[in-house]
Amino acid sequence: MKTLLYYPGCSIKKDFTDIEKASMSLLSALGYTVIEIENWYCCGGFSSITLLDHVKQVGAFRTLSIASKQSIKLSTNTILTLCPFCYNVLKRASTLQVNEPGVYRRVAEYLKDDVEPYSGGLSIIHLVELLVAELDNLKKLVKNSLKGLRIAAYYGCMLLRPKNVAIDNPENPLSIEKVLEVLGAEPVDFPYKTYCCGAFHTLGEAEIVSYNSTKIIKSAIDAGATIIATPCPLCLYNLQRYSPYVEAGIKVLHLVDVIAHAIGLHSINKLINLKINSK
Repeated sequence: MKTLLYYPGCSIKKDFTDIEKASMSLLSALGYTVIEIENWYCCGGFSSITLLDHVKQVGAFRTLSIASKQSIKLSTNTILTLCPFCYNVLKRASTLQVNEPGVYRRVAEYLKDDVEPYSGGLSIIHLVELLVAELDNLKKLVKNSLKGLRIAAYYGCMLLRPKNVAIDNPENPLSIEKVLEVLGAEPVDFPYKTYCCGAFHTLGEAEIVSYNSTKIIKSAIDAGATIIATPCPLCLYNLQRYSPYVEAGIKVLHLVDVIAHAIGLHSINKLINLKINSK
């Protein structure tokens, strides 16, 4: 068994526990032991909310310091995230010492009475990255082929921006499409697969999210997709809530739900109201 440290983040624990449960079952099926980080803190949600560079890194930095000690005990240096926002914030915080030494020193000073400074050594990965590395093993788990389904992969922003933390080519990512292919589905390319859904504007400027989400989903429909699969809980929420197209011939699902159906963890037949061919 391969061991991973796991950072869940707030939204997964509060609003998307079904995604977490399915993800843990998937990881177990792939041969991973997943250990949650002890006493983890909120990553900060979105690193540009405050203009104070050191303040916006405090939550992530503190979590990395705690995880660093735990990683030694578990003999692993990898932290897995399910949330793209958490991935983005933790990944950027983990590079502070090298890329922004001035900010690193300020954060370390700010937290000196709380935790030891994080000195590096941890690898932050998102579930999509792990799945791409496990394509051959994932293919072996498929029980219900998704043959006949045309699925559009929607990445959103946080796995691809800024470029130095991107999990794939920011202009033309193909990671999710590779996962869909091994499940038997036909990936559908569409021009808005990296277009922002509106993110946290849903809290105060819902019209932005409605406009962006409608644009994304209409683009996927025009490309011939019947399902949009996204690895981002916030994107999932926004696309499902704000677009009138959701009830008009296309469904928006979390990527993990699509995979869970394909490997026999649970069914999405009723949810998508489509016939899926079995192996």
